[in-house]
Amino acid sequence: MINDDELAVIAKATAPFIRDCVYQEVCKMALVAPELAEQVASAVRLLHEAAPIQQAAPPAVAQTPKLVRVERDESGNFIPVYER
Repeated sequence: MINDDELAVIAKATAPFIRDCVYQEVCKMALVAPELAEQVASAVRLLHEAAPIQQAAPPAVAQTPKLVRVERDESGNFIPVYER
C-alpha cells in the first residue's frame, strides 16, 4: 500500500509529464473556435501554475477511556467501569 509521502512524490514526478501531454495535444489543434482556444489556453496556464502539493494534517482522534470491566448493580443493570 502506498503511503502519503510516496503518493506526493509520484504526483510531483508526473505533473510535468501531464503538462507536456496537454501542451502537445493543444498544439495539435489547428482550427478551434476563438472561445474554445481562449479556454484551452487558460487551462494550460493553470496547469503550468499548479500549486505545490501539501500534505494535510491527519484528523484528531478522540481518546476514549478504556473499558476495564462490567459490573452489575443491585437492580441487575450493567455498569461499565473504565480505566482512569
